[in-house]
Amino acid sequence: MPASYYLYVENADEAMVKAIAAGSVKIMDVANMPYNDRQGGIRDQFGNLWWLSERLTDGPY
Repeated sequence: MPASYYLYVENADEAMVKAIAAGSVKIMDVANMPYNDRQGGIRDQFGNLWWLSERLTDGPY
């Protein structure tokens, strides 16, 4: 059964490029979110959703 993951990375743009190169499909472009994350989404070859996020601030959510 596919799952959904929220993964914090150092650089969301680089993580997205690597995921697509590894065979994932982009489901959402990387963009700045109102909750101070830079985030994009991919679906891997097994149907799992991955939300790749980078914190833009050290403050609270």
